[in-house]
Amino acid sequence: MSWVVVQFAECREVFIDDQNQGDNVDAQGRLNPLLVNAGTHTFTLGGAPNFAPPSQTLLVPEVSIGTPFSVIFAKTA
Repeated sequence: MSWVVVQFAECREVFIDDQNQGDNVDAQGRLNPLLVNAGTHTFTLGGAPNFAPPSQTLLVPEVSIGTPFSVIFAKTA
């Protein structure tokens, strides 16, 4: 098992392999660690399509919740 955090400028639903995994941040605005299996996964966000890239397929290493793997989306216009 592994942990990821998805960084984006606002709260968004996170989809991993087309499955909703919850929001990228919690109610206090802190990054929300998401539990996944180590391995290759495709990440995307819900909501308006104002982010880049539209999706990311990444190899997630096995890491602890203390050092989660970061997936970063940039806000676009």
